Amino acid sequence: MKCVAVGDMMIPSVYFKEELEKSQIIDEFTCKSWKEDYSKDEFREVIREIETKGPEAFDPGEEITDLMKKADVIFVHQCPVSKKVINEAKNLKYILSCRGGVENIDMEAVKEKGVKVINCPAHNAYAVAEYTIGMILNELRNITRACMALKSGEWREKYQNSETLTEVRSQTIGIIGFGTIGRLVVERLKGFHPTILVNDPFADEDKIREEGCEPVTKEELLKRSDVVTIHARINAGDPPIIGKEEFGQMKETAYLINTARAVAVDMKELYHALSEHKIMGAAIDVFPTEPVTKDEPLLKLDNITVTNHQGGATVESYVKAPEMVLDMLKQTLE
Repeated sequence: MKCVAVGDMMIPSVYFKEELEKSQIIDEFTCKSWKEDYSKDEFREVIREIETKGPEAFDPGEEITDLMKKADVIFVHQCPVSKKVINEAKNLKYILSCRGGVENIDMEAVKEKGVKVINCPAHNAYAVAEYTIGMILNELRNITRACMALKSGEWREKYQNSETLTEVRSQTIGIIGFGTIGRLVVERLKGFHPTILVNDPFADEDKIREEGCEPVTKEELLKRSDVVTIHARINAGDPPIIGKEEFGQMKETAYLINTARAVAVDMKELYHALSEHKIMGAAIDVFPTEPVTKDEPLLKLDNITVTNHQGGATVESYVKAPEMVLDMLKQTLE
């Protein structure tokens, strides 16, 4: 099969080349670069555009487009694959994506043409799942707050949650989204022995129960959970998963964790919920605008842990993704 692979700032073309050279499936390949010279901040804006506007957000250029139209396999990370490319690629059989999502691919055109998409939701899943556990522990036990106080010369022992501070085993943890990351979070939480609730209308309830969790509606999850963590996908234009109504359903002693997408939470309502003590606290790794400006209101609150989009930032998350995707293609062909 003939393949065109397009690297970018996060997964440079050299990593695609290394794996394609080992492949026994791909007979011929060409590797190209798309925005590899961008800074991290610049590329973050590219990702945001793709996630909100889809595959038409950027034109990858005539050279890459022409190569895609002649390929049997298109192999990308963030590079867009538009409806026009898919419709005009006469021999196209597979689109391989190192991303967890498929926002950069025109999925309607793919379905119409019968092209198979193989994406990689597990590429940063382990990293995000581990980070989520860290965020839960950090917020429940005031780790960052204690660190910041001590570095400022204060031996701090009083926190907003001091009267309700309990161990994870005593918590009811609600997981919104039972995909790859959600399941890995469950797997890691089991060692702490909490009660785990899961809301995912697309997941098999029997499989949720098999993992020792209880399938519930989103409303029930919000009302019962001490910790709510988001691992569900949200499409461009969809309303936030957690907004004013949802904050009103949560316990005053509850915490919200978001290591997924910034648009999953109405950030203005999050600020109100935290500043007015409608919930106990939050831990947030993603923001609508990144880098966050110094005047971001959430940064002024004591009852929130904030980090700068580091959940998936491990070596394994990116350099191993091309290998993982080619393995999935091999399994598909077998």
